[in-house]
Amino acid sequence: MAIYHLSMQIISRSKGQSAVAAAAYRSGEKLHDERTDEQKFYARHVQPETMILTPSHAPEWMKDRNRLWNEVEKVEKRKDSQLARELNIALPIELNHDQQKELIQSFAQDEFVQKGMVADIAIHRDDPSNPHAHIMLTMRNLDENGFGKKNRDWNADFAHAKENARGYVKNSEGCLSIREQWANYANQALEQAKSKERITHISHENRGLEVLPTIHLGHVAHDMEKKGKQSDRGQINRERQEYNKVVIDLQTYRRQKETHLQKMKEKEKQFSFSTDIEKTHIQKAASLLNQKVISLNDISKRQEELRKMADRHDPIERHFHVQQQQFLNVSNYYDRVRDLEREIKQNEEKVDELKKSLNPFKLKENNMMKRRHLDKISDLESNKSSYERSIQTYKESLRFSSEEEFYERYTEFSQQKENRLHQIKYEKQQIQVESKVLLQAEEAIKMTKIREVSSHYPDLKTAGKYLSYENALKLEKHVDMAKKTPVTLDVIEKAIKNQENDLYKLKKDLKIFQTEKDHLNKIKSQVTSLEKTEKELVELSNNPGEAAKRLVSKKARQHYEELQHKANHYRENLKEKGYKGPDDLNKRQDEIRELEQKVIPTIEKDIKVKEHVIETVSGIFDAIQQATRSEEQAQQRHQLRRVRSITINRSKDQGHDFTR
Repeated sequence: MAIYHLSMQIISRSKGQSAVAAAAYRSGEKLHDERTDEQKFYARHVQPETMILTPSHAPEWMKDRNRLWNEVEKVEKRKDSQLARELNIALPIELNHDQQKELIQSFAQDEFVQKGMVADIAIHRDDPSNPHAHIMLTMRNLDENGFGKKNRDWNADFAHAKENARGYVKNSEGCLSIREQWANYANQALEQAKSKERITHISHENRGLEVLPTIHLGHVAHDMEKKGKQSDRGQINRERQEYNKVVIDLQTYRRQKETHLQKMKEKEKQFSFSTDIEKTHIQKAASLLNQKVISLNDISKRQEELRKMADRHDPIERHFHVQQQQFLNVSNYYDRVRDLEREIKQNEEKVDELKKSLNPFKLKENNMMKRRHLDKISDLESNKSSYERSIQTYKESLRFSSEEEFYERYTEFSQQKENRLHQIKYEKQQIQVESKVLLQAEEAIKMTKIREVSSHYPDLKTAGKYLSYENALKLEKHVDMAKKTPVTLDVIEKAIKNQENDLYKLKKDLKIFQTEKDHLNKIKSQVTSLEKTEKELVELSNNPGEAAKRLVSKKARQHYEELQHKANHYRENLKEKGYKGPDDLNKRQDEIRELEQKVIPTIEKDIKVKEHVIETVSGIFDAIQQATRSEEQAQQRHQLRRVRSITINRSKDQGHDFTR
């Protein structure tokens, strides 16, 4: 089971600690502490898996563990200096070694190294049931020469994470703590590994759990417990585990009791609108499925299972029929071979008789007869060989090597076939019986739902039995509304009409806006055309050469006059459209733009809402109306049958027979 553990500490000289010694202990490597001129080495039964992750701008030498932590010791001058931060993290045992390594590596890279820290990682697997990783982190900014100033911003991140672990503070908005991030990384890795286990950084208390969390043993207590010596931390865990066992048993009982009560409520609700016969059908199906309460989904699943079972029967039956035909073929071939052998023997005997005949007067006739019998024997031998070859083709598939073995296999197969087909016949009968029970329960549950939904709609008090199940599901979505206000056809019709009126007004406003927008666009287009035409006229008027050209050229003169006519036409059209000048046009365009940005989106949104409401309410109206119409039609048919019955009876009394 995946467990959550993430603890943090500061490695500090004030505690008598050394960064080099800490790195040597966690990595299992022999390191030389230059500050004390001592060799640091701690032997381990299982060598840790280690790696050093550095930011992209870090010097290459920082990947050397011995030099890295000696440089840290050199740069920290104070006797109470904080040398490094360390995280101790439990790794999910559901992941293999490569997945654990990839998980801790990506977590350290994203959360620490990208911020500028160097991460020295050691994965300890001394105890297979307790794989964990130590991450030692540097505390100073890096440059091309080595360590610079301490980064105080990192302190806040770690302080926040430690307080969050104790439950003192909540995460700030938009910021996930280191503890929560580790849970996210681990859960993502578990999901990718197809494991259903998940971990959480939230404490048992905050999750509302009554069980007590166990505490992390640490290497000292862990080694003591492994050697059979009881530690204080181990004793705490044992006491908590014993307490938790009692709590879990109690919680299991509560859950079982709540589940039972919930099922009883569901059963009562299911039966409150059922007839006695429907209750019997539902209980019969529930007993069949070994459940107290069943749903249509349960029935559907079982029906699908039965269909698959039935589908498996056909191939088996076909297989037996095919094999039966093969055995029959081989049996016929053997019969035919025996017949041929008998005929061959008869012909051979006749040949022998002819050979023994000494009558010289019948010598020619005997030779002809002998030749005829020999030819017959040759044909029979050929046919026999053909049948024997046919038999040979079946030997492998039917698994026999001789005629005697064939008939043994045939007898065995016939018995097997009879037993299996008898079993299939029985299974088919059982499937038919069970399918009938499920179908009756399905209809009963649907009718129950129809009655339950109909009880909330006044128009369906009597017409409810004519409501389709699909329409009942549609109406069920609006039962809460029906409970508050009586939903009748008249009320719904008025509601639809009101909504349609509102929709008409909204669409009308939208159309008016669009018309005004198109109108202004046309004015703008004509103003642009007028300005272009007037500009061309001014250029022609101010050009002496063009003025002289118009005096001698009819074409130039006509072109100038056409421009004047076009300009006048644009002015008259603009005047008719209410154009009062560029300032007025700009003002009206600004108003249109403001409407388009602020008002029109609201109108369009309201139109969609209204259309959705109308569609929904119309669906309710159609569902209820369908049931009431069906009721009316049923009443009319009943009345018609009654009238016909009365008419026939009267006719019989009067001596007329209208049935002829």
